[in-house]
Amino acid sequence: MAVGTQLWLLLWKNFTYRRRQRIQLAIELLWPLFLFVILISVRRSHPPFMQHECHFPNKALPSAGTLPWLQGIVCNMNNPCFRYPTAGEAPGTVGNFDGSM
Repeated sequence: MAVGTQLWLLLWKNFTYRRRQRIQLAIELLWPLFLFVILISVRRSHPPFMQHECHFPNKALPSAGTLPWLQGIVCNMNNPCFRYPTAGEAPGTVGNFDGSM
């Protein structure tokens, strides 16, 4: 038997089994439709907007040393988003905290 025929027979068997319990059948058929309508209404009420590309300041990992790691946590606590690449995004740069204490 082909896969389509097996699927059709399985769906038909499930439908005939559920046909005896009409309320449960109605809930099983209408619940996904209800969720889909909610999803569409939320999507229409809040349309997507264009946002620029976001570049975050680099943060050192603990393997770079304790002081650069703590400076990365403290100096970038508010986690700002910049429109253009930051200075520390160059390969091989550990940190851009040279002017900090």
